[in-house]
Amino acid sequence: MNKTYIDVINTAQEVTFEKVQGKTVVVIDVLRATSVMTTAIQNNAEQIIPVLTPEEAFKIKEKIGDKAILGGERHAELIPGFDYGNSPLSYTSEVIEGKSLIITTTNGTLAIRNALAADELLIASFLNAQAIVNHLRNTEDIILICSGNNGVYTLEDNLCAGFLISLFENESIELQLSDSAISALTLYLSTQADVKKLASQGYHYNVLKNKGFNDDLKECFTKSKFDVVPIWNGKSITKAV
Repeated sequence: MNKTYIDVINTAQEVTFEKVQGKTVVVIDVLRATSVMTTAIQNNAEQIIPVLTPEEAFKIKEKIGDKAILGGERHAELIPGFDYGNSPLSYTSEVIEGKSLIITTTNGTLAIRNALAADELLIASFLNAQAIVNHLRNTEDIILICSGNNGVYTLEDNLCAGFLISLFENESIELQLSDSAISALTLYLSTQADVKKLASQGYHYNVLKNKGFNDDLKECFTKSKFDVVPIWNGKSITKAV
């Protein structure tokens, strides 16, 4: 079998049509968009529709009606008129089962929208990392997109990318890594016993900590809690079968 090639893109803004066209792409936004999406799909959301603006979200909700839930954030805060913010702990089965989540966030939804030319587009977080690796076991060309924070590299997303790469290695899959993938793997391996400790030095981690989202921070660094793979189906994100 050929080697699995893995590349890492460090911010949503670096994603271009040419980089993702025809590739298998995995979008990561640990704090907190892809952690929310993973949780919502785990708890049987019917679909997730990522959008770039609150205005777009309101328009889609008008079309869908009562089965639609508006979620997301701006500056880590609840958007006026939205049902829920960007906490994975908000999206329990009671809230989200059978519903359509329309979500807009600062970085994660931008990364997804910029990657729609991919041949396959998956949503990853620490919460479902092993499930993602199991799904991609026989894939030869993978791009891990770290959403970053407003065009800037973030520790938590790159640590998650490194964790994913380490899981491929644990499966004895022969890998060929780009320089950025080697960097992500090395970063993760240097701190794997306590990933959250290093991430806690990061800018966005401390934004959330100062706003009191300590439970979210604990949840978002929980490894492989869910056996679920959210996948873009051409119109929305649903559960891979």
